[in-house]
Amino acid sequence: MTDVPFKVGDRVKKRSGYEYPGFIVSVFANRAGAVVVEADHCAFSGMLHIFNGDQLEHR
Repeated sequence: MTDVPFKVGDRVKKRSGYEYPGFIVSVFANRAGAVVVEADHCAFSGMLHIFNGDQLEHR
């Protein structure tokens, strides 16, 4: 995981499709080496959503 575009605490939004503004709470690589991020959304208390790194962008 050398080129990670996000860090914990970053404000993000989903690039396309349904809206999902949130905050990064975890960044890790899967076994294939792809960047995976977990985001929290304040409107959905306690809900965490896992995204591929390329599904999100900074806001």
